[in-house]
Amino acid sequence: MNIILQHKIIMSVVLVLFFSGTIIQLLLSHFFSVLISETENMAVTEVTLLCQCKRKFSNCYRLHNGILNVPVFVEKFLNKIKMGRFTVLTWKHISGQLILLSVFTAGLGACQGIIEGNTMGEILPFYIISMFDLYLYFAISGFVDITEKKRVLKINLVDYLENHMGNKIEDLEESIRKLEEPKENAKFESKREYNDAVLRNKSDKAELEELLREFLA
Repeated sequence: MNIILQHKIIMSVVLVLFFSGTIIQLLLSHFFSVLISETENMAVTEVTLLCQCKRKFSNCYRLHNGILNVPVFVEKFLNKIKMGRFTVLTWKHISGQLILLSVFTAGLGACQGIIEGNTMGEILPFYIISMFDLYLYFAISGFVDITEKKRVLKINLVDYLENHMGNKIEDLEESIRKLEEPKENAKFESKREYNDAVLRNKSDKAELEELLREFLA
């Protein structure tokens, strides 16, 4: 305790770096857990990030008449996800770097103790703290398992976009195309009947387009 009290600044820096890296890990885990939970109700989710995913998928699907490789689309989308000002991947790297800085700072404390002539027993707490930091970091990383959460999120998104949303967009688009205009070979007894049919088709088309917009909201 005496050696720790003698190096209060170094020990404070070590603890601040360690807890900062750990908190980032926990925040990332919570972030992915919320997204995974919301993907169970993708059709009615209000999470902005997932709504953006649906809109982007719809635009790409309609632009290219279908997306052949949905897993690649989802992977690219996940790699661009941001939490605050940085991407999730960047935050993960920052967390690891903070833990390494914590260990490095503890090493500096041990070096300073050696320079000041402290015995091995007196500088031993720095080595213990370094090992304790690394152990807790890897233990927490294994417990929250961000990589696995990202994999589960990807599976849920691919399943919804490929097996539900893609088919729904195709059905709605097909219905809208069928209602563009009355069939050319249809026979109408009067111009008024023809005009009424056109109006009905336009009304139905508007309803389907509104339904499509609500579906993608």
